[in-house]
Amino acid sequence: MFASTSEIRSIRCFSEMPAVDELSGYDVLVLGLHSRRDLGLLRLAHDLAVVCRLVLLCTSVTTAAALALLDAGADGYLTTDADAKAFREAVLRVARGHTYLHRPVADLIRGNSRPVTPKLAPREAELLGYLAIGLTHAQAARRMGVAVGTVETYVRRIRAKCAISGPMRLARVAREARLQLMLGCQSS
Repeated sequence: MFASTSEIRSIRCFSEMPAVDELSGYDVLVLGLHSRRDLGLLRLAHDLAVVCRLVLLCTSVTTAAALALLDAGADGYLTTDADAKAFREAVLRVARGHTYLHRPVADLIRGNSRPVTPKLAPREAELLGYLAIGLTHAQAARRMGVAVGTVETYVRRIRAKCAISGPMRLARVAREARLQLMLGCQSS
């Protein structure tokens, strides 16, 4: 599927889920969820998201949409009926640090989501996405290429703009902002 794509250097298929520390050399991990048995892999998603970027591949649009709404920790969501072009686009976008929602998944959840108010700056929204997957301020700073102090400034601004007083409310706003970011990227 990726033979003609020069941007993808190596692909490896694992017959079993590798240990988290074995994944640090990969830019993107595509995690297939095809049966109830595979749902146990979701417990690892947040741990994996700290090490590499994730694309969740599901057999059902409804499952993929539910996972996106629940924020399973992935940067991309698509279904097994996606063509090679969509699959390649998902992997490349996620490898570049962007998010990806397969069009049918985005269409299913677009009508039921509500925008985060007030409008956040792009870097604030990006930070919320990292906080939504459980990254610490230091980890988010590394991903964003900024100092930890800059991340803390963004957090203070977000709290002020959204009138957030506690960490649970910040986590909820982070999940909502991440979903809006994914929907916004899909419509472009």
